[in-house]
Amino acid sequence: MRIYQAGILTKNSGFTLLELILITLLMSILLTFASVRWDVFSKKDKDTFLERFSIEVLLLRENAVSDYEQKAIQFDVTKNMVSIGYVDLIKGFVSSRDMEIPEAYLLKDVIINGEKFSLGKPVMRFYSTGLVDRLIIHLEGRDEGFYSVIINPLTAKMIGEHGYIEEIVIKKRDDPA
Repeated sequence: MRIYQAGILTKNSGFTLLELILITLLMSILLTFASVRWDVFSKKDKDTFLERFSIEVLLLRENAVSDYEQKAIQFDVTKNMVSIGYVDLIKGFVSSRDMEIPEAYLLKDVIINGEKFSLGKPVMRFYSTGLVDRLIIHLEGRDEGFYSVIINPLTAKMIGEHGYIEEIVIKKRDDPA
């Protein structure tokens, strides 16, 4: 019986081409994940907040209709926060979750059904009939100035406009002024 002895490499000259390609590939993947600023790829803070807020408004309206109970959004003008929940007759507003307004924007005031709130915690209601309170939100950006968000009371759809938009008051026909 013949026995063959395997040759032992006496000289190790480095890595193979396959090993170098694999290491390079792994390093590039790891460096990509480590060095990428993920917020650069996302939209601006205001746009992200407005998209989330728009989705919350539509979901609250649908929940109010399907659950046959009022839902609500509370705007804390002093703390620059938005809380989502419902209004209890005994406890008052009960928050289920909060949304922070981006740091670059300040909640200047809120107009609900024609009444302007510059301080405090006004509440916008969503009724089981599908109607919502008339709402205008004024955000003030550091660089952009004022931005107004208007919510349609019939459809709960949001419209955003640059500038400070006030509520339009229609005069009565028999009012001479």
